[in-house]
Amino acid sequence: MIARLLKTSALFLLLVITVQAQSIEIERLEPPFWWTGFEETELQLLVYGPDIGDARVTIDYEGVEFKRSISTENPNYLFVYVDVTEDASPGIMELHFRRGSETFVFEYELKERLGSYNRHQGFDSSDVIYLLMPDRFANGDPSISNIEGMLEGVDMDEPFARKGGDIQGIINHLDYIKDLGMTALWVNPIFENDMPYNYAIGAGFYHGYAATDMYKVDRRFGTNEDFVHLVQKSQDMGMKLIMDMIHNHVGTHHWFIKDLPSSDWVHDQSVYGNTNYRTSVLMDPYVSESDFNRLVRAWFVDEMPDLDQRNPLLADYLIQNTIWWIEYSGIDGIRMDTHAYPYPDYMAEWTRRVLEEYPDFNIVGEVWMPNVPTTAWWQHNSPLSGDYNSYLPSVTDFPLYEALTKAFNEGPGWDTGMMRLYYTLGQDFLYVDPLLNVIFFDNHDLWRFFESVGNDPDKFKMAIAFILTTRGIPQIFYGSELMFDMGGGSSDPFKRPPFPGGWPGDEINAFTPEGREQLGEKRGLPVTEVFEYMRTLSHWRKDKTAIHTGRLTHFVTENNIYVYFRHNDDETIMVALNGQAENQSINLSRFAEILTGFSEGTDVMTGVDFDMSVENSIEIGGRQALIIELR
Repeated sequence: MIARLLKTSALFLLLVITVQAQSIEIERLEPPFWWTGFEETELQLLVYGPDIGDARVTIDYEGVEFKRSISTENPNYLFVYVDVTEDASPGIMELHFRRGSETFVFEYELKERLGSYNRHQGFDSSDVIYLLMPDRFANGDPSISNIEGMLEGVDMDEPFARKGGDIQGIINHLDYIKDLGMTALWVNPIFENDMPYNYAIGAGFYHGYAATDMYKVDRRFGTNEDFVHLVQKSQDMGMKLIMDMIHNHVGTHHWFIKDLPSSDWVHDQSVYGNTNYRTSVLMDPYVSESDFNRLVRAWFVDEMPDLDQRNPLLADYLIQNTIWWIEYSGIDGIRMDTHAYPYPDYMAEWTRRVLEEYPDFNIVGEVWMPNVPTTAWWQHNSPLSGDYNSYLPSVTDFPLYEALTKAFNEGPGWDTGMMRLYYTLGQDFLYVDPLLNVIFFDNHDLWRFFESVGNDPDKFKMAIAFILTTRGIPQIFYGSELMFDMGGGSSDPFKRPPFPGGWPGDEINAFTPEGREQLGEKRGLPVTEVFEYMRTLSHWRKDKTAIHTGRLTHFVTENNIYVYFRHNDDETIMVALNGQAENQSINLSRFAEILTGFSEGTDVMTGVDFDMSVENSIEIGGRQALIIELR
């Protein structure tokens, strides 16, 4: 009996010693590396591993000072803050972890910043942005379409499932994008989205907005290095690259959602439910607390936990993640998804920090607001926002999009038809800088515009002419140059079909002139004509400073004809949009304040010359656009 007790006691003592002597294990340390020479010298290191929160950290590296370490209610996390001072040099910094008698040394690299040659250029109204969704654009490496261990593979027959587009597919077709006249590329999120396909609701996560790792490119798209190669190749070809980011939410399978650092890392869905999408509550002076909470603290959808950026550890993590990607990849801008859904104070600090480090950079926030005042509220230094400053340079111009979707489909009226464009632009006094508004007639969330105008090529060409000549930064969604419609569907996947020719074995390759001809014949539409129309205008506007930054002078519509001029000291361009089906005459005397001193002009698209003297009249075809360079 005594022998058995002694044996049991010895076994228990051995077990205790084994547990106490458990070696230190670090499963993650993020950011994976950092740089010297930033304006903000404080660096947060998220350390993750079994019971790492009990460890103590010391650093002995010249120019780097240990500041503090913070444990959370989850013992598997330790947040270490250091100061990478201006005296720090690039090299390998040793982080010494001690827990009891156990020690562990982690070698952490501090890199030298690469400088700004062809990097971090920003984007502005001289650019035309081409938006694409990587999974739906082109498959350049079929070997990574299905990866063992990842939760979803390719299914070409299921609209909501992945199709296998990747980074190499984009690289393979950069020549096509450049030839179309695009100067910047906005790529929907490339972060790992290792989420399961939801058969109950028929939804996949090919779109990239449910991140499961914010420091990794999804392996079905390629590697981090592949993304850097895409950025560099685009820049070498004279095009900028805009990265899509999301700080409102992540996916339910994100690694830190599976083992939360703390209970206040995400908002409690059981309390706040899912969002009401009412973004205007943020500036509503009469808003109820419950409605505010339903926007900011509620989840976007069930599969996307809503992050609580009031947690300072999370806020630092997210801001550093952004700076890491900018410095690592060399991107030129960011489009921030759901910019209006997190806490406004956090979004302002995030934007301020990014622009502090990269003053030539640009950020456009997706502020899907119902009208001009609530959109203008978001732009930096807006007098509309009172003491709040968003620091945000560019906003998404949804009010102009809404006007555009109605302008070409309505008859003339006091506030209908082309007057919608006039009235909407007439509110530009509310914006700090309307030239930085990103303008569009469709994107990955919107109904395809060609279908919105009843599959009418003439109306569609008018919209192209307007987007490429009015104020702001034009954005074109992939396939719009081919008059993509909804393909008989009504949900998101039908807004985002695979690009014809992007997959091995495709019957039609629309990346080629021959393929566009075939596509046009198959659909009974002037695909080549519309493609060349967009291409010609995009290239033409590249060196037209009057279009980029010139004044816009417009005139109240008459007979549903909207006339405006873009002009500066060197150039004057007249644009006329006829919303009527019939040909009409435009009496030029009405525009004498602009036309006086000009005698002739040339139609940019046809090369036809016009007598532009104020005593003359010119003809415009039904549902046609005239773009005339004046001499």
